[in-house]
Amino acid sequence: MRVKINVDFTGSAHVVLKKEEALSLLNKVSESIGDSRNLSESLRIIRNFDEYYRLSRKKFEEYLFPPKDPAESLRGLVVIQKIRLMKNKEDLVELVFDRRVETNLIVEALKKIGFDEIIVEKQSF
Repeated sequence: MRVKINVDFTGSAHVVLKKEEALSLLNKVSESIGDSRNLSESLRIIRNFDEYYRLSRKKFEEYLFPPKDPAESLRGLVVIQKIRLMKNKEDLVELVFDRRVETNLIVEALKKIGFDEIIVEKQSF
């Protein structure tokens, strides 16, 4: 399987995955760095995809922002900056990782869940 990681000019990695793949990715990341409130809230948002999708459309918000505990932010345990829920033929999730999360950690987690071709593309001005 193939996936593309876009790293924007601020250093945040963006990955678009199916709902189940996004859940698997976050579980693998959690195994690597440990659990945090940010990760558990991100998992809860994705598990309850339909409800949060409806809520985001009702409020005209494109992105959802999982809560970040200030103590976890200082320790570097915040993983997800924002989440975008999309519906096409299937439920898709765009995960925007915090800029302090290493791209290699994301690549390794993607390999563990079955992606063999991972393209990392850096955005410039």
